[in-house]
Amino acid sequence: MNMYKKYIKRILDILISLILLIILLPLILIIYFITLIDLGLPLHNVVRYREGLHKKPFVMYKIRTKKLPDNVEFSKISRLIDKFRLNELPQLINVLIGDMSIVGPRPFIPGDKLPNDKISEKRYLVKPGITGLAQVNGGRFISHKEKLKYDVIYYDNLSFVMDLKIVIKTIVLMFNGYDK
Repeated sequence: MNMYKKYIKRILDILISLILLIILLPLILIIYFITLIDLGLPLHNVVRYREGLHKKPFVMYKIRTKKLPDNVEFSKISRLIDKFRLNELPQLINVLIGDMSIVGPRPFIPGDKLPNDKISEKRYLVKPGITGLAQVNGGRFISHKEKLKYDVIYYDNLSFVMDLKIVIKTIVLMFNGYDK
């Protein structure tokens, strides 16, 4: 395992998530307040475990954007929060505590219907990420099979430069609203 994968990536995750949490705390609090007024309680999605490093389950934090009780319909405001992925900001806490990384394969919900093909274990050899190669190449608009291919490509090419490119592309996509 190279030095970046083993040590530097984690140090960067801690520093970046801590800095972003401090800078973005006012925005996160505003989003929570808007969610409270717009959708009411609870503010977070129903607790859902995700598959992390070595398939170890963890709770992924995310602000709720859909109306209850069905949890399928957006309000006008919550659609915008979801479109710009602002509901994902609490995942910086997951990064800080070590369940996630800034960049990595997006974690699946245990029991998700995945392709019948063999899933490469490589995707479980790195921490899941808030963003990743699959997210910047289609994200919600590509199949699980395509996401799994990107996860292997990510693992095989994992480096500081690749992570930096993914982060830059993520920022550009955020400002464009991801769906263009």
